[in-house]
Amino acid sequence: MPRMTAPLRDRRGGLIGVIAVVALLLAGCSDSGTTNAQSASSPTASATPAATATDTASPTVSASDTPSSSASSTVNALVPGFPTKVIPIMPGSTPLSTSYDATTNPAKASLIASTSATSAQILSYYSGQFTGQGFTAVSPTKVGSTDSQDFVRSNGKETVNVAVVVVDGRTTYTVGASVNPSALQ
Repeated sequence: MPRMTAPLRDRRGGLIGVIAVVALLLAGCSDSGTTNAQSASSPTASATPAATATDTASPTVSASDTPSSSASSTVNALVPGFPTKVIPIMPGSTPLSTSYDATTNPAKASLIASTSATSAQILSYYSGQFTGQGFTAVSPTKVGSTDSQDFVRSNGKETVNVAVVVVDGRTTYTVGASVNPSALQ
């Protein structure tokens, strides 16, 4: 049994790393003018909502492009109203978690997915998607084992970040967007 424990621990560490990257990305997508005190007192700035009734055991990749009226998140599926026009799902990917909040300005959406594609393929795919939407690509960076690329538009008021990590041969990526709500329609 000790042999099984070590690989499991490595996978958990990798997943924790991915979760940490997601937390940083979502923090980066927040309005920099909001202080922690303002966030704590705001009814819409709460912790991630509990799992919704849309949670399923198997991934679902169909969703409406119509924005929902409130913040929501789900696992193993696209949250209802997820803005696939802004954050398209890379072909061959499996959504692990999504969140979406159209009640804020800027609106925020995030996707965590896994795929067999390489980091370079993922960054290339999303670079094409976001530059096609008028974003300007910032030079890619690498922090530890995480490849990352930012995209900006509207003089930096709208941002997207793509982060990719490979752990134990499994590629997981996160896309976080902070955009004008009108871009979702």
